[in-house]
Amino acid sequence: MQIKVKARPGEALQFPGICVHCGQGATALLTLKKRNGRITRLLDVPLCAACDKTRLRRSGMQEQRQKLGWLASGLTGLLVLGLIFLLLPVDLGVSARLLVALLVAALGTTAVFTASQRWAAQAALPEVKAIRQAASFDAFSWRTVTLTFTNETFAEQFRQLNQPVLWENGGQRDT
Repeated sequence: MQIKVKARPGEALQFPGICVHCGQGATALLTLKKRNGRITRLLDVPLCAACDKTRLRRSGMQEQRQKLGWLASGLTGLLVLGLIFLLLPVDLGVSARLLVALLVAALGTTAVFTASQRWAAQAALPEVKAIRQAASFDAFSWRTVTLTFTNETFAEQFRQLNQPVLWENGGQRDT
C-alpha cells in the first residue's frame, strides 16, 4: 500500500509501535534511505527484535560473494596502483606519479567494492529480502514523502496516525 504524506525535511512522521514486517511489538528500527540527486533522506521505521535479528543474517552465498568482493577490491587497487605508477612519465617525479596512481587506484577500488556489495546483496536469504522490502521509501520532495508498506495492518495504522498530513487530505497539520 502506497501512502503519500506532507513532510518537510526534519519533520517527524508518526509510526505505529508494531513491526513493519510481522506486526509484533517493535523494539528496533529499520533505516530506509532514499537519494535524490545530492540529497539523501533517512527514515527509521519500527521493527521487532526477531525481524531485526533475521535481517542481519547472511546466506553462505552472500558471505562468499562478500569475501570475493574484498579480494577483488584489494587486487584491483594493487593492480591499478602499479600500472598507473609504471605508465606515467618518469619526468613527473616519484611523488607525483605515486599520488596520481593512489587516486586512480582508490577510485577503482571503490567502484569494484560498491559493485561487489550489490552483487552480494542479491544473494540474501528470502526472509531477509522480505523484511527489507516490507517498507520502501519511494520518493520525496521538499514537501512530501511517499512510502510503500507490504503489511496492510501497519499501513492502515500509519495512515490513521498521520491522517492530518496525508496528501489526499491536503496535508494540513493541526497546530
